[in-house]
Amino acid sequence: MTIATAPPHHRGKILAMAFVAGSVVANIYFGQPMLPLIAADLHIPAGSIGLIPGFTLAGFALGIALLVPLGDRFDRKELVLIQIGLAGVFAALTALAPNLPVLLAASLGLGMMSCVPQQLVPFAAAMSPPAERGRSVGTVVSGIMIGLLLGRTVGGALSALASWRPVFAFAAVFMALAGAMTAYVLPNGRPTTDLTYGRLLASLGPLLRDHAPLRRAMATQALLWVAFNAFWANLATLLIQSPLHLGPFWAGAFGLVGMIGALAATLGGRAADRVGPLRVLSFSIALVTLSYVVMFAAPTTIWAAIFGVILLDLGCQSALVANQTRIFGLDLKAQGRINTLYMTATFLGGAAGAALSGWLMARYGWAGVASLGCAAGLAAGAVHARGD
Repeated sequence: MTIATAPPHHRGKILAMAFVAGSVVANIYFGQPMLPLIAADLHIPAGSIGLIPGFTLAGFALGIALLVPLGDRFDRKELVLIQIGLAGVFAALTALAPNLPVLLAASLGLGMMSCVPQQLVPFAAAMSPPAERGRSVGTVVSGIMIGLLLGRTVGGALSALASWRPVFAFAAVFMALAGAMTAYVLPNGRPTTDLTYGRLLASLGPLLRDHAPLRRAMATQALLWVAFNAFWANLATLLIQSPLHLGPFWAGAFGLVGMIGALAATLGGRAADRVGPLRVLSFSIALVTLSYVVMFAAPTTIWAAIFGVILLDLGCQSALVANQTRIFGLDLKAQGRINTLYMTATFLGGAAGAALSGWLMARYGWAGVASLGCAAGLAAGAVHARGD
């Protein structure tokens, strides 16, 4: 955990964190609406398209596992600045990738360095009193989700105008703006532990062993992220194959629809402060499962996809904040490492959902993807129902 030297209630700094978090996390979602374009340009087989978002999300999970714990040991602001700079480098390498292996390696690195938001979420929690922790976490998570969805929108729009490579060139340039914002606005901090890096990583095991709520939160959110990324990784293919034959611009435009759900992060945080995170989580899991019931009809009517993605994003984002509100109070000196465990599990679930759903889409069509989403939602409900 890093404790800010600035006043803890300074909402401007929380909003700045939300902007930086959203700007950086967009890197890992720029490519999703462009997958058919990338596949055509690099001659990638249909069954392998899902590897691209899968590698990016796996890199994100790896970054969380290996880099986020350092926020308890070093000044988190300095860590964020270094990662943003390296994210810009990997975005440029992605834009220049000549083939699938190089693209996958660059995507892995880009995902790993784009774990900046997960440095900022516990930072915001540490700056806030317990009664406002959910609101602060929700504000930063809303920034993350807006960046995530606008990343898809920008990726789809720019690729429709100028193919896919300029999108990642744009991402590299935009990292300079995010870095400047970080350097100017974010407070410095101080570490709360003097553990070596090896001992920091070793301490993850006891945290996982000693906190049943953390284990439950990890399992439920990983399953919900399977459902979340199964939709977004296959949306562009679904729209192209639909009777309307819509292209990457429209796949990106769905990000604007999803912003309705992204705003649920702030509302979910406030609800968790008022009625408790467990009630919010129950409602969220039900929404995710219902979203895929609705979206079985997506190949025949675009309205099913629109309504379904609103429910999906509402459920996933509210659950994300409810779980984080729940676990950050478990050990105030280890919030960075707690977030490491939680978000590593979450994005490993997302990587698995992207890769597996791509295979299901190629073999069984959208029905296979929708079945996976329903199964993931039901499994999350079963885990949650067992209690802590």
